Parts: sequence; structure tokens; C-alpha cells
Amino acid sequence: YTNQNTHILIGPSFRSRSCRAHSSETCFFVAAADLNEVRRETVFREMSLPTDEHIIAFLDLTEAKDGERGLAIGHGGLYWKNGFFTGSKSTWISWDAFVDAEVSTDPNDADVWIAPSIQIGLGDTSRQAPVHGLLVESQRVLRSLRDQQA
Repeated sequence: YTNQNTHILIGPSFRSRSCRAHSSETCFFVAAADLNEVRRETVFREMSLPTDEHIIAFLDLTEAKDGERGLAIGHGGLYWKNGFFTGSKSTWISWDAFVDAEVSTDPNDADVWIAPSIQIGLGDTSRQAPVHGLLVESQRVLRSLRDQQA
């Protein structure tokens, strides 16, 4: 987590433990070290990640697990690629904007919302709870670390 006053890195053990805890058969998180070069290049291209971004973990939302759609956790924030029918055009949020934003689930479909108007289209209701849980837990940890630095 980085802002103009603070630079906080969440250790690899927290990231791995947290991603594993929120992983399932339909919601599979991959640690950066486990991304092969082809899949890594696909993630960067499809998510429009900056070339200097460092991927911490990736949630692959494709059936083929090819990295063409999902949620990337990076040093600069969260990145994702929504499906064609998802209304929100936002595909990135910085840690600064994310840390205190309200995160909620949409009762009408499988989406997760980050207030005020960012929609992450997950495409499958079985993915909603694990992704929501990971985002809420990430906020809790980021807030705690930020508050310790204050």
C-alpha cells in the first residue's frame, strides 16, 4: 500500500495466506511466482497493466485458466477486465482510493461493487463471496497498517 505519506508492503506470507483462504475451484488465485511467462504476458495485455507494474497475485476468471479475464493484485492497486455486458468501464483502482471505499456484493448478479460506482463483473455467483471476502480482508489489513504508521 502506498500513498503520498506512507509506503507499506504487505508481506508475501499474508498475501499467500489470504489468497489461498479465498480461493476455490471457480475462483482460483495464482501467486505471481506461479504465473508462467505466456500467462503473465496475457494478463498484462488483457488487463492493460502498466509495464512497470508488479503482479502480486492473479484471480483467473476464465474456464481455460489462460489469463484473459480476471483480477490482478499489483503494487499499484487492483486491476481487472470485465466482460462485455458489465456496465462499469473502470478497470483499475489505486490502493489509496480502495482502502476506505465501501465494498459490497450485488444481490441481483455475481458482481462486486467498490463505491461509488466501480463494478467488478465476476460472471459466476460462486466467485462473489470469495472475491468480496478477499477485498474486505485486504482493506482491513491496509487500514490497520496505515493506522499503525500514523
